[in-house]
Amino acid sequence: IMPTTEKPGLTRDAIKYLAIFTMLLNHIANVLLPENTILWEVLVDIGYFTAITMCYFLVEGFYKTSSRRAYAKRLFVFALVSQVPYFLAFNREAAVLNMMFSLLFSFLILCVFHGEAFRRGKGQLQIAGLFFLSVFSDWSALAPAFTLLFDRAGQERKKLQKTFLFVTAVVGINEAASVAQTEGVLGFPEGAVRVLFSMTGPALAGLCILYGYNGERAKKGRQVLKWFFYGFYPLHLLLLWLVARAMGTM
Repeated sequence: IMPTTEKPGLTRDAIKYLAIFTMLLNHIANVLLPENTILWEVLVDIGYFTAITMCYFLVEGFYKTSSRRAYAKRLFVFALVSQVPYFLAFNREAAVLNMMFSLLFSFLILCVFHGEAFRRGKGQLQIAGLFFLSVFSDWSALAPAFTLLFDRAGQERKKLQKTFLFVTAVVGINEAASVAQTEGVLGFPEGAVRVLFSMTGPALAGLCILYGYNGERAKKGRQVLKWFFYGFYPLHLLLLWLVARAMGTM
């Protein structure tokens, strides 16, 4: 019997709304704003909330979905649909796949990792291949790595706390590597601030999920919300591309 009242806190869908909002801010910065301005930096770093949140809920979806095959098919279809808007919005010249592909590869890694073949000592080559493919997608190998870490942590709060701390640190280290490549452009104080700011999104994701998530979905409109979350990704990229064209920045 479904409960008639919701638990206090944020539902999964409410947190996903936050995630797509922060993703929108990140993409507005990357598509429409000049790089290395204060506003650009703030919006980009807040947007790191999204990838971490999606990796966490991908693990939850893996265990709660009624059909893992259907789940993977949805990710694949929307990854394909999103690819052209992704190229248009970010003006990609290299062969880079969008974030939906990152989630797809991460989900397939979970399927192999928990499959019978892996339990018999096989499947490692498949996982290595999926990790290799993820290198060519947004968030590269970080998305499947974070997904596996969340999977190993399960629902144990202490393990999840350590995982979110580790993920936040990895994002900071990754940003530090990026700052190091701009030596001579960014000095020490500016670079250090940039690294600390990059950790804001993952840290907020951890706080939101660990201390705000009530473990439930929204009671109403679940099917509508599910397709909204999938469809928002390609649609907002297409809209940003049209806005950039209208502004003459692309």
